[in-house]
Amino acid sequence: MLSYARLMLALTGETGQPVRTADGTTVGHLRDLTARIGSPHPVVHRLLVGTRHRATHLVPWSEVASFERSGVQLRDAEPISAYADGFELGDDELLLVRDVLDTQIVDVVGHRLARVADVLLTRLPDQRLEVAAVDVGMGAVCRRLGLRLLGERLPERAVDWRDLHLTSSRGHLVQLATTAAAVHRLDARGLAELLTRLDVDSATDVLRTVGPERAANAVAATHPDVGGRLMLALGSEDAGRVLDQLPEEAGHHYRHVLRSRSPLTRRRFFRLRGWRTHRPRHLGRRPGGNHGNHGDQRNHGDHGDQRGPREDGAP
Repeated sequence: MLSYARLMLALTGETGQPVRTADGTTVGHLRDLTARIGSPHPVVHRLLVGTRHRATHLVPWSEVASFERSGVQLRDAEPISAYADGFELGDDELLLVRDVLDTQIVDVVGHRLARVADVLLTRLPDQRLEVAAVDVGMGAVCRRLGLRLLGERLPERAVDWRDLHLTSSRGHLVQLATTAAAVHRLDARGLAELLTRLDVDSATDVLRTVGPERAANAVAATHPDVGGRLMLALGSEDAGRVLDQLPEEAGHHYRHVLRSRSPLTRRRFFRLRGWRTHRPRHLGRRPGGNHGNHGDQRNHGDHGDQRGPREDGAP
């Protein structure tokens, strides 16, 4: 955790301010900032400017003369209509409000999930803004709610940008595609901790991205239940590549998991487990013996199976 969060600029304190041309004409308000995350601490790349209800311009940082709490001043007095067409982001570019603020992140050092209450920026000597960390503490939440005095009394809880993995849809995919992201420098244990905290789809994205050898080391370091879910979700081709890299004992275990738990089999066992094989034996039997149904107590289908469970647990 960083201990100097209050020395930085908070993203929520900077957005919403007016954006003016050099002659003082207001062209909109700051709605978001973009950053290209090809470095451990990316710098702000563009400003998303617009009205309260919609974005209208995506302005390069090179057009910014000053960036202060009172407002953003652009270098040129001309209208910024040249930046009104197209809002396509670069492959390594994120919107900090949309893709980071109020989303969950995985702290890969503290091994925990946390929700981003604010994004912390530092000002470089050339006046550009650098993304330093995210604030995950209640202090930031209180400040956003207008409870500044209470927020100042609460401890800081900032996670360095280079020590987090984003779980938002775009954040996750962009970090997987960017070699500077934390996921690309984690060892097997750290990668296993990350996989445990991601949803299955995101975790399998990670396994496919890091390659079979690193994926196998991570799966071997996870709990067998987690590893089993991930291997089943990978699909036969990708799972086969990982199996080839696993240690002998782990490989034997996961081959057994893949053979014995096809999607159809899993569906059947989940349906039966906890009801048919574990229900009390007296449930489902009609009192008074063989009444109705011509002496056959079975009622096929899901609506009230009249049989008690067999001793071997079969339906």
